[in-house]
Amino acid sequence: MVKAKHAGADGAPHAPGPAPDRALLPDKALLLDWGGTLMRVMPRWMGAEHGWTDEQPMPHAGEVLCSLAASWRLALASNASESDADPIRAALAPMGVGPLLAGVYTWRSAGAPKPWPPFWAHVLRDLGLPAHRVVMIGDDWTGDVWGATQAGMFGIWFDPPRNGHAREARSTPRVRTMRDFRELPGLLAELGFAD
Repeated sequence: MVKAKHAGADGAPHAPGPAPDRALLPDKALLLDWGGTLMRVMPRWMGAEHGWTDEQPMPHAGEVLCSLAASWRLALASNASESDADPIRAALAPMGVGPLLAGVYTWRSAGAPKPWPPFWAHVLRDLGLPAHRVVMIGDDWTGDVWGATQAGMFGIWFDPPRNGHAREARSTPRVRTMRDFRELPGLLAELGFAD
């Protein structure tokens, strides 16, 4: 259940809403990791839906993703093992992203965790897109970026500065490093996804 602190202007809690009609969606997708990428890491993890309402979205993530939603399918790819799609959509509703998700893919729904190949095969099969039309964005180099690129996707490593220090950026023909969500449109263009 979404708590009142995530209420809209009218004071009513945000509802997750249905997923968009996939037949009307663009032919490319952004897969997004959840904890540490869309929302800050969940240090008080106590099981499905516990403590989620205390976590804050990453700065600028909601506004940037909402601006890209007309030209990209948005989907979540998470190693959540106890969570279903509706509570996850509800947790992301305050930042405006929950209702825009064309899919929510978790360890639980895929039957395997990231970076294992069966996870990515499940995601690509469900999206109905070839791997070269999908970009995975996440803060875990191995679980998010390496795993996705091994499956043929592009990757964007989300690595914001911590305590004022940034690690060395990683860049290959299929990978870019992102420090701030406002960089995302430019990085997608660098990867060949100019709109």
